[in-house]
Amino acid sequence: MKSLIIALSVFTRIPMPNIEWKKENMRYIFCFFPLIGVILGLIEYIWHYAALRFGLGCFIYGAVATVLPVALTGGIHIDGFMDTCDALSSHGDREKMMSVLKDPHTGAFAIIYTFVYFILYFGALTQLYGNTRGVVCFCAAYVLVRAMTVILITSTEFSSKSGLLYSLAEHSSAIVTSIITVVWIMGSLSAMECASALPALVGVIAIILFNIIFRRTALKKFGGISGDLAGFFICVGELMCILIAAIGGVVL
Repeated sequence: MKSLIIALSVFTRIPMPNIEWKKENMRYIFCFFPLIGVILGLIEYIWHYAALRFGLGCFIYGAVATVLPVALTGGIHIDGFMDTCDALSSHGDREKMMSVLKDPHTGAFAIIYTFVYFILYFGALTQLYGNTRGVVCFCAAYVLVRAMTVILITSTEFSSKSGLLYSLAEHSSAIVTSIITVVWIMGSLSAMECASALPALVGVIAIILFNIIFRRTALKKFGGISGDLAGFFICVGELMCILIAAIGGVVL
């Protein structure tokens, strides 16, 4: 339970009691990381249902649905997305990219790509409005993407032995985390397949391929994974799944 409280306090804005960050309290933090996807998915689904129930327009629905993940997480993953965009856009060597990644200032490329990101996110959500099966599919994808992020973190070296993500992963139980993560993946896959089989299949293949490609990129360009890179993976993975669900709802 203490691991759950720490996970929620770190990765969400949900008020939680203060828990001492001792080794025994942090062993199962990543077991609960996909649970944040469950909470977010439920909130998104409830908002979609409420918007339909009260006859709201697709633009109001899409705007609020776009803001909800940022409001729940406090923008922690978007921060990593922006830092990573700046680093990758520098096209420098590993030392240069790591320097940009750690730079607290926001560069032009971060702003540009974040703007593009939210435009695509908003557009996909407005397209999904009224498509309940598609909404269920992308809500379940919040869980899948976070579970795949745990796989990425536990299977990749860290770029440096410092930072929030490293301190959390250092004390986690690898065996228990792996077992629970597989359960989360199977559960989210089942929900996605039941909602919309073909878009779910395409989304799963896409996120697996992205996991493999991004892991290689992280190792080659940064020497390993970090909190910022994990945030980038989550943001891009979510956007991919939402776009696939939206396009699938039109094509199928």
